[in-house]
Amino acid sequence: MSREPVAVIESAAKTYVTATGVVDALRSVDAVVPQAGITAVTGVSGSGKSTLLRLLAGQDTPTTGRLVVAGHQLDAMGDRGLRRFRRDEVAYVAQRAADNFFPDLTLAEHLADGTPVDAFEALGLGGRLGSRAAELSGGELARAAFALALARGVALIIVDEPTAELDHESARAVIAAVQAAASHGATFVIATHDPEVTAIADHVIDLTQRAEHPPAPRAQRSKGSGDIVLTATGLSKSYGELRAVSDVSLELRAGELAVIVGRSGSGKSTLLMLLGGWAEADRGAVGGVASYAWSECAYVPQRFGLVPELTVSENVELPARLRGDGGGAALLDRLALGELRDRYPAELSIGQQQRVAVARALRLGPRVLLVDEPTSHQDRDSAELVWSALREAAVAGGACLVATHEPDARLRADVSWEIEGGHVARS
Repeated sequence: MSREPVAVIESAAKTYVTATGVVDALRSVDAVVPQAGITAVTGVSGSGKSTLLRLLAGQDTPTTGRLVVAGHQLDAMGDRGLRRFRRDEVAYVAQRAADNFFPDLTLAEHLADGTPVDAFEALGLGGRLGSRAAELSGGELARAAFALALARGVALIIVDEPTAELDHESARAVIAAVQAAASHGATFVIATHDPEVTAIADHVIDLTQRAEHPPAPRAQRSKGSGDIVLTATGLSKSYGELRAVSDVSLELRAGELAVIVGRSGSGKSTLLMLLGGWAEADRGAVGGVASYAWSECAYVPQRFGLVPELTVSENVELPARLRGDGGGAALLDRLALGELRDRYPAELSIGQQQRVAVARALRLGPRVLLVDEPTSHQDRDSAELVWSALREAAVAGGACLVATHEPDARLRADVSWEIEGGHVARS
């Protein structure tokens, strides 16, 4: 197997001049990417992993430095040359899975006539080719974006956090597909905080260039359960022939940190939407939330819902401003966001944006907090900060329900359930 570099990176750096000043998205990097192998790009949230991938894929150009990929000096190419490079030489999978699709096209319509669909079938999506992006779960979207990249048949595939939103089984299928394609000569560059992805890499580029986050404060466990604040009785929800949630009953008490664990597409997100009143059940009832003020029930969606025109601080303070409260700086510091308070969401990494969404939900100390995959885009230390903040909210008397694909999350919970095919059972 050839190990001649497919990419050479020499002192490449990227800065952005924004309304808040100069953002150092990527500090000077020197590295090589071997051919016909797997290169993992690692580092803490905000260290520049996604920026480096965008440079390698010709999606952006470095502010300084030299970048040669597949024989092309990207930093010296014009727009036409870069378009040709992106079309013919590389497949790029963005971290936000939905960004890889045209919303009005089905998965099948993204493929050229005659393109094999083996990758979709191997990743459990053979029956979803007639679906559009909005009809897929977050995990299905992530797998579909990766399958679409494989289907293009190019030699260089650049993927940003391919397993972040996947349960263990689905992640293993993606990892197996990477290994199989690499064994046939494909080159992968993968940004990841997943140790199982790093473990299969032939080469690692580590971008950690700053001190790690301070250790998360130890939040004590809740002392017993409080009053019941949220109930579900016989909840069911279908989308066409797909039964997303089926006859679910559960209750959540004040002071509890609860988790519901399930695979991609198991119905976790739909259940949270039903419990919060943002989707209407076909059958069954939800008790508690309907009687609360808007500020007493908070929700962290998988796609964050940050307001792009507001800074980090303004996004977090928005609920408080609407209610007439003030002062929430400590929350930003607790989630390692203090230095980013004046930046806008577009100036942050995906992991940083996710923590902003968590901070905003916690800002008013809600009575009920519903959180969808809050650590899917976090490195290990950042994930600990998030879990610690959620535990503190429960200790303070809130009821927190976290939907996640991480089985180990049960160890953090006062109560847990499993969901599969829309059916929920107590763990």
